[in-house]
Amino acid sequence: MSPPLAVAAIGLNPAIDHHIGIAGFTVGTLNRVSREEIHAGGKAVNVAACLADLGIGVALTGLLGSDNAEVFERLFAGKGIRDRCVRFPGRTRSNIKIVSGEPPQVTEINFPGCVPGEGYLAEVERAVDALLADCSCFVLAGSLPADVPATVYAELIGRLRAAGKRVALDSSGAALRHGVAARPWLIKPNLAELEELVGDALPGPAAAASAARRLVAGGIELVVVSLGERGALFVTADRCLLAIPPPTIVNSTVGAGDALLAGHIAGCLRGWPLADGARLAIACASARLGMIGSGLPPRPQLAALMAAVELRELDRD
Repeated sequence: MSPPLAVAAIGLNPAIDHHIGIAGFTVGTLNRVSREEIHAGGKAVNVAACLADLGIGVALTGLLGSDNAEVFERLFAGKGIRDRCVRFPGRTRSNIKIVSGEPPQVTEINFPGCVPGEGYLAEVERAVDALLADCSCFVLAGSLPADVPATVYAELIGRLRAAGKRVALDSSGAALRHGVAARPWLIKPNLAELEELVGDALPGPAAAASAARRLVAGGIELVVVSLGERGALFVTADRCLLAIPPPTIVNSTVGAGDALLAGHIAGCLRGWPLADGARLAIACASARLGMIGSGLPPRPQLAALMAAVELRELDRD
């Protein structure tokens, strides 16, 4: 039996991730595929899959093309994710992930996505409203389809905050900038996205922490900054933690940031202290680096990774 609903993830531009293994991939020559896998993807889908594996009741809404929805529907059924997605005529976009080299590197080719039309966005809004009674936390994650206004996340944040809900935002560019102005509970930029957001180069964790503190002072309760192999920052009004991951074999970086976000949200929902939530978040992200596909490994593996996470308290400026 699935746990009671607690979180709704909203993804307006999901994707089917087509992972292709090519030894010695070279531009401009014939490359032979040695392995391929196809998975339901997109930030919101990845977050929902990780939350489900962590035992959190989660629903997913957003937009799916009806012509190739089966790969998503199999994932939802397998993970116990409640499917509240709005179908539109056509196909959900595909993203190509070429995995090559030692250690493996990923070359990503992302398609722009559908143009669903305003009527389908209105259906998504109705699906979100229907989830208000059951979900205390909403996660807005991913890019936006072509021709969808960059303010759409900000508008959703306003609606959800007015209903007393926690809102986490993980996007980039104009969608992130407008969303931040609506003051969600949590944002999770990576370092490049944070630099674009604040308009400054951030050469290290200390500079990134200072920028995150400014965002907290502007009304964001929690800022999580992904620093790649250096870990992540977890910044609130009272504390700033740098969480450093253990050495990890990297098979793919796809979905690691989404696992980071899911892990920390799970810790927050369980009432864990900031440090424990940071450990779980880093453990989830580290586990994802060794995987291709959706979700997380068994919990004993996550527990071992949590124990190996190093935490450092960063002083204020």
